[in-house]
Amino acid sequence: MEIRTLDIARDRAAIDAFYSRAGIRLDAGITYLCGVFEGEMPLALSGVAGDAIRSLAVADSFQGEGLLPMLVTYLYKKLKNEGLDNVFVVTKPAYAPLFASLCFYERVKTDDAALLESRRDGLQRFLADLPKADGAIVMNADPFTNGHRYLVETAAASCRHLLVIVLSKDAAHVPAEARLMLVRQGCAGLPNVSVCPGGAYVISSATFPDYFFKNKTDAASAHARLDATLFAEQIAPACGISTRFVGEEPLDPMTAAYNEALLAILPEHGVSVRVIPRKLFCGEPISASRVRALWQAGDYASIVPLVPATTLTYIREHTL
Repeated sequence: MEIRTLDIARDRAAIDAFYSRAGIRLDAGITYLCGVFEGEMPLALSGVAGDAIRSLAVADSFQGEGLLPMLVTYLYKKLKNEGLDNVFVVTKPAYAPLFASLCFYERVKTDDAALLESRRDGLQRFLADLPKADGAIVMNADPFTNGHRYLVETAAASCRHLLVIVLSKDAAHVPAEARLMLVRQGCAGLPNVSVCPGGAYVISSATFPDYFFKNKTDAASAHARLDATLFAEQIAPACGISTRFVGEEPLDPMTAAYNEALLAILPEHGVSVRVIPRKLFCGEPISASRVRALWQAGDYASIVPLVPATTLTYIREHTL
């Protein structure tokens, strides 16, 4: 037996066939894939999406042969050698005890998936950096628009303190650091609003990579439930959050599916979900995708009524 790297594009048909037999699909965010082989026959496959080990599967006839620990150890060492100090595993719930025996720590589990991490204090450190708040919004803000500002203002008006969490994954058109800066600038002047990065625990490579690929699949829905459950069981109680605010989503099916997961899961944990109607301009919802299209076209005059001045300045100074 040996571990080999696979070429995802070249070997896609064989990869999909293997995962189909295992009853799962290759995660959309996988950028590196390897497997345990005996001759030309794959016995187990697993891959990496960002800082997470995902898409773990073993052929039925080789279950219990120690192949998953072999693959996970290999991928863990690869990620550590690349400089990551915390490695995540997303797997079927039935495999969670196996990874716990390999010194991974379970953080959340649903009927579909379990999330574990290699740092004992990883989640604890993230939660310790968040402020107390009774309301929360999670946004990508790619880029921050007047629609986002309206959502924040509306939510802040009904909260003692509002926490705005900005996604940290660099899968957007505007880099994560710039998006965080634009949200902070755009929320300036709202005294009861704090803006924080989502790190690895909010719609990330570990919790919900499918969000960035916009294909609504069963796997994407499962990962949406995992992310929503992590928020409900860990982030909300640590901060004191009792309401999660979301924008109404008439345009993006993946965001709409995520909102559905929030509406189903959060109230079961004592967190209400309030859907805010989208802000309109000339009868159409203000959306980041609309702003990006105008940005690419160089139509700055049409962008002016759609974004705060700080976002407009950034757009004028950067190409998309």
